[in-house]
Amino acid sequence: MTKDRPEFKIGDIVFDIANRDVGVLLRRYFLFKDSIILNDDNETIQDLIVWDIFWTGPNLWAIDDGVQTYTEEGLYILWETGVLELFANI
Repeated sequence: MTKDRPEFKIGDIVFDIANRDVGVLLRRYFLFKDSIILNDDNETIQDLIVWDIFWTGPNLWAIDDGVQTYTEEGLYILWETGVLELFANI
């Protein structure tokens, strides 16, 4: 049984099951800012979409500002494997 992938949106809440931390999706952007990227075969590679997430919870480092960047694909993988729960912003 496969779950339909969610559409992540600014303001959504994610809960890290493993670390018990809570995050808020702050912003979504292209990592390379519309640069044309070519692989070894001179083929265009799709730009990476990333999210900045503000984390709070018991497992943050004291020197960390709480904002971490994740690829959108990485978030999907964490969600699909049950590491993250998503609570959509209403």
